[in-house]
Order: sequence, then C-alpha cells, then structure tokens
Amino acid sequence: MKHDLVSLKAALASAPARTMRAKLSRLVPFNDLVAYNPPEWLYTSGKPNRCNPSGVLCVYFGEDADVAATEYEARWKQLVGKDQPVTTYYAMVALQRVLDLTSPATLNALGVDQQDLFKPWRRAKRLTLTQLLGKAVNETRLFSAIRFPSKAAARAGVNIVIFRNCLRSPDSVQVLGPTNKPLERWP
Repeated sequence: MKHDLVSLKAALASAPARTMRAKLSRLVPFNDLVAYNPPEWLYTSGKPNRCNPSGVLCVYFGEDADVAATEYEARWKQLVGKDQPVTTYYAMVALQRVLDLTSPATLNALGVDQQDLFKPWRRAKRLTLTQLLGKAVNETRLFSAIRFPSKAAARAGVNIVIFRNCLRSPDSVQVLGPTNKPLERWP
C-alpha cells in the first residue's frame, strides 16, 4: 500500500493507543553528553533517524539495557568512534498515548506491513514510511511516542521514540539520578 503524510495522519486518528509506564535505557557517547554543562540527558539534535525526519525533536530509548546496547553497537559498527567511552542511563516514563508498531492491530489500522518498518532510511532519497509516521505523529500530536521493533536486535527487542512537542500532562519522562530528584525531565 502506498502511504503519504495525509493518509497517515488520517489513519492515526483511528489507530489504537496504549499507555506505557516503564524504565527505559539509553546509551550516548560520553563526549556528546558532557559537551553541555550541565549534561543534556534528553538532548534532541533534530537529525533524521528511523522514526523521524530532519527537524523533529525526539529522543530514542531501548525498552531494556540489552536492546539499547545492541542499537548503540549497530550504529557505531565499523566507525572510527566505536571504542569511545559511552554512558548508559535510564529514564522512567509515563506516557498516555503510544503508537505501538509491534501490535498487529495497530499495523492493520495503519495499513502497514511489518516489513515496511525495517527499510533502510540512512541514504533514502525520500522519507521512509517510518519517518513519515514520525512526522505525522509530531504534526498531529495524537501520540506522544512510537514503540517499534528493533532492527539491530533482530526484531526481538523494542525501541521507543518520544516526541518532545507531543508530550502533555500527565505524560512524563524523568532521567534517573542518584537521588529521588530526576537529572532532567520532560515536560
């Protein structure tokens, strides 16, 4: 099925949503993290990724530490910086409306085939389906996050991308620190 931004926005209006309360994991190169003082744990570059085109502010997490590590290693494989110091951290999230692309019911509602979720995005000449979905989520603000299968973890793991501009109370993202006070939080 051919998808465009307009059709995906329309499909999102009737797509099922799930709630999420979970501890998520993220790995970031140490130097990137300490480039800011204080560190920006929820830094959003606006650079394109699997579920967002350029300019969309979002942050990616793994549903557990193993998935986050696998995603990180796959990203840096065969690159010069693969052995650089890395920081692992965790966030507690409470999200009211998550678009779950691991759910057959959600894929059916969107008219999406699971294979479409794994198409290469890095050198694509136009936005991929997953990037269009992220753009549609960001523009409609019907969901605060997308839950999607990990390509790096052989589809057994799950990732979450949280859209900064789509969070609204009672949604929250809190980076865990050594005390009860979060190191950073959205909103």
